[in-house]
Amino acid sequence: MKIVLFIPPSKFSKNVARDLVYGCWCKGKRIAGVQFPPLSLISVGTVLKNDGFEVKLLDAAAEGLALEEVITRIKGFDALVMLTSTMTLNEDAQILNALKKAQPDLLTIVFGGHVTAEPKTTLERPGIDIAVKMEGENVIRDLARAWRDEQDWRAVKGIAYKEDNEYHENENYPLIDNLDELPIPDRSLLPLDTHYYNPIVKRLPYTTMFTTRGCPGLCTFCASPTFYGRRIRSMSAERVIAEIREVARLGYKEIFFRDEIFTVFKERVMKICRTIIDEKIDITWIASARINSVDREMLGLMKKAGCHMIRLGVESGVQELLNNVKKGITTGQTEQVFAWAHEVGMDTHAHLMIGLPGETKETIEETILFVQKIDPTVVTFGIMTPYPGTPFFNELREHHPELGDGTCMDLSKLHTHAYYNETFTALSAEELQKYIRKVYKKFYLRPGYIFKWLKRVRSLDELKRLTLAGTNVFGFIWGKD
Repeated sequence: MKIVLFIPPSKFSKNVARDLVYGCWCKGKRIAGVQFPPLSLISVGTVLKNDGFEVKLLDAAAEGLALEEVITRIKGFDALVMLTSTMTLNEDAQILNALKKAQPDLLTIVFGGHVTAEPKTTLERPGIDIAVKMEGENVIRDLARAWRDEQDWRAVKGIAYKEDNEYHENENYPLIDNLDELPIPDRSLLPLDTHYYNPIVKRLPYTTMFTTRGCPGLCTFCASPTFYGRRIRSMSAERVIAEIREVARLGYKEIFFRDEIFTVFKERVMKICRTIIDEKIDITWIASARINSVDREMLGLMKKAGCHMIRLGVESGVQELLNNVKKGITTGQTEQVFAWAHEVGMDTHAHLMIGLPGETKETIEETILFVQKIDPTVVTFGIMTPYPGTPFFNELREHHPELGDGTCMDLSKLHTHAYYNETFTALSAEELQKYIRKVYKKFYLRPGYIFKWLKRVRSLDELKRLTLAGTNVFGFIWGKD
């Protein structure tokens, strides 16, 4: 059985973080664009390869392929596996439908956060045969085994499908409890001579890694627990180091850890860092953390081990708004963490939203001042959006059933346009869309900030990246996006 792992030639695809299974949008233009290698697909593909299946990755977005070329390249494959998301599902389904018209016997399988939250409406779209809920590795492997061995694929746990126009949904497949059992992703599946770009990465080529799954947070705006569950499951420090060694052997210079909370288990982090230092592994890296999951000791050792940037969900500078979305942190904790990062010399990437429940013009101004106070290296702002699979979306849909499965929203403008925010804030959509430009202007166009970045430039490559980043930021601020 021949299986193709597929990223479509979509106008959205280069802006969707398809290495994050629950479909995080990473529009990226504010910081010069972003491309991630599709690690979640590669993880599925590696499990399939190890089980004896012939597997190929076709990243049509990264390779710049037209639909006609895709149709040619998938001839001869029996099944296609695609990671989809709320903002791309409608377009993805159109592409899959076109592929099935060209090759009617092609089996199409989709997975991801949106599919997990909305399997029934996903299958209402022509072109999609099977929806896989939650983690894909074991479910898709078992599906492939069933077809290969001529068993009843309908009995496989974790799937939804339609037969004779009737919807069927099986019980969920158990989550993978021991992540050490997952094989190291086979990065040879990635297209040759395709280097994925990211403006905050210092050294190329870079790759991504996942070392944990799950998040105990109660944030009402986040879909991660719907897909991975609230219980944190982590790879051992030994398993993480084994993959880091392999990545370095392959010639990668930097790792972008895509875990929601890389720092959740302190002793694990400290052991990983000490091993990198002791073995003198030539790798730099970026990681994400919750504000309340780090301390100065950990940040200091991470910096010594090559971590040059920590990404932190700040969300707002107003405590009341943080409480409204059950963020579970305080503004005081945020100030302390950024102060520690400055002390140890680590760059910071702050993620914030405007348009949270209870937001007013005054609270936005407070957040602007707060961000300037904590002084992150880079910042990403967005307008809070009701996203399928989140408690916030489910509550909002009770009052606005026209939301449906969420794909009615023009999510090509996600993070820069307002959706229903006027129903839970004191601002209109037009006001929020003006403010999102203002918050970027107030942060990025400070003379001191610009001068600080110019002093950091040490190479022509850095200058090119800074120029591209500045062009995109200025273009957005002045309304050219």
